Amino acid sequence: SGRNKARSTHSQNQKSTPMSRETCPYLDTIHRKQLDFDFEHCCSITLQSTPHIYGCLVCGKFFLGRGSKTPAFVHSVEESHCVFVHLSTGRFYCLPDNYEVVNNPSLRDIQNALNPRFTVEQVNVLEESSSLSRDLFGRRYLPGFVGMNNLKKTDGINAVVQALAHVRPLRDFFLRLSTETNNSTQYSHLALSFGEVLRKVWSHERFKSTVDPHEFLQAVSVASQKRFRIGRQTEASEFLAWLLHNLHLGVGGKNKNSNTNRRKRGKSSVIHEIFQGRVEITNRQRRSHVESVEVEEDDREGSDHEEAGDDPKRTREELDSDMLDETTISSQFLQLTLDIPEKPLFKDDDGGLVIPQEPLVSVLRKFDGLTFSDALHLQKNATNNGVLKRRYRLTHLPPYLILHLARFKRNVFDALEKNPTIVAFPVKNLDLSSYVFDESVELKQSSKQKKKRRTNSKIPKSTEDVMSMSMKEMKEFLISHNRKNVANGTEKDPSTILQSCLDIVQSLHQSNLTDVLSHKYDLVANICHDSPAEVGREGKRNPLEEGSYRCHVQHTASRQWYEMQDLHVRETMPQLIGISESYLLIFERKG
Repeated sequence: SGRNKARSTHSQNQKSTPMSRETCPYLDTIHRKQLDFDFEHCCSITLQSTPHIYGCLVCGKFFLGRGSKTPAFVHSVEESHCVFVHLSTGRFYCLPDNYEVVNNPSLRDIQNALNPRFTVEQVNVLEESSSLSRDLFGRRYLPGFVGMNNLKKTDGINAVVQALAHVRPLRDFFLRLSTETNNSTQYSHLALSFGEVLRKVWSHERFKSTVDPHEFLQAVSVASQKRFRIGRQTEASEFLAWLLHNLHLGVGGKNKNSNTNRRKRGKSSVIHEIFQGRVEITNRQRRSHVESVEVEEDDREGSDHEEAGDDPKRTREELDSDMLDETTISSQFLQLTLDIPEKPLFKDDDGGLVIPQEPLVSVLRKFDGLTFSDALHLQKNATNNGVLKRRYRLTHLPPYLILHLARFKRNVFDALEKNPTIVAFPVKNLDLSSYVFDESVELKQSSKQKKKRRTNSKIPKSTEDVMSMSMKEMKEFLISHNRKNVANGTEKDPSTILQSCLDIVQSLHQSNLTDVLSHKYDLVANICHDSPAEVGREGKRNPLEEGSYRCHVQHTASRQWYEMQDLHVRETMPQLIGISESYLLIFERKG
């Protein structure tokens, strides 16, 4: 029979390397609308997840193996589905004849849908592209702004992935992984899965206009030992901190406790180059009352010079200063946690709670370098009975700054509560220059200011001012900016001297603009947490479990803001972003 003949042919081919052909008579049986490569790559019969999983291009199911008596071989014989693709390598095979189909241009779209690849030129023009793509069902979508399927309480993970997908240097790094070789040995499985999700989000050759993050969620569940998993609502800030740390280790970064990282200077991974900043923490704690009394008694007994005119008030101040233990440490951070003012206890005239609004500037007062705040969460670990206070001074800001607005906390009854206070923030030009205290930068700026004072009156403000200068003034201007060789050169061409003056003026204005924009930030992504109105009543007491996340990102080419919540993607106005219940903010430095 035909089935026995097919099996005998397959057994003969198994003894040698499978043949390869450029054509196959069964390619017209491929049903592309049935294909969905986002699902977990495991066999639908044995439920095994191995590197040797093949996808049937006729029905879209996944099967194990290619040899005799394997699920893929049995499926091809019983259902007459002959064309399969290796899900790891992207190579096509025809079963049960067991030959490989190579160099066939009609299968190129399936390869791009299975494993999207980006060249360096394509990555560089992603921000400028505004053309819509179309999937197999006729739906149009914008690459990079596609919905992600909620696999039961995974909206927080989806919002974090969608926000990080628009951090340009991070996105470009993981999109270029598709063009590199031997990635499986260099990077962790979590980093490879994250890169695969980003490539699918930005792909313009998708078979469908949405993304199902099955593979990525499985990698997250395994790497976190089921701390973050499907079916359990997660706090987005905790997941973001965990994900950035594990991506840092997964792409070759070193742990801060390792000896090799202490010897190595500079950043150790692309994650730290993008998000890592430095903060100076000063801990101040008053000694216990018993110790202070003993010190006062010892000082009184040992003083034999009371007639010397010692000031008792000054002695009290000195004793008070001696009673304070102050230590200063420098630490790195990937995100800054901001404390939100508490909501009011009283209700309005209609019986509802008043939701206050606070500007971001007042919330950032924690990092002004002057204010000491109570560290109540560290009192249990304190060595004495004094109150622990902390002061924070930012010494270095990263290119991309992550702000975490701490909305969730547990009360005295160990119940989770949410602070609904609205923090208003600017979408453009967030100025953080008054919160940075870098001594090296301050010294450089003071020296620059001294130089500017010397030559500021002589610097032309525009091209017209340079054109109106005489030749003598141009030469003096070149000499004052260390261009004596041009001013007194053998070639006394006026055009050469004029062009040199124009170049100097342009470089001076560019350096001034860079200094001005070095501490100004623009919003890249905003993650919000929304709680339904019935949260807090009987039966619904957990705002984290009952709420949902959504993300705001901007399309750079069209300047249009989009709101993405799971599978729903819609346009929104920037005025609505600044008054939402923001939870995580990602800003990009302009300078």
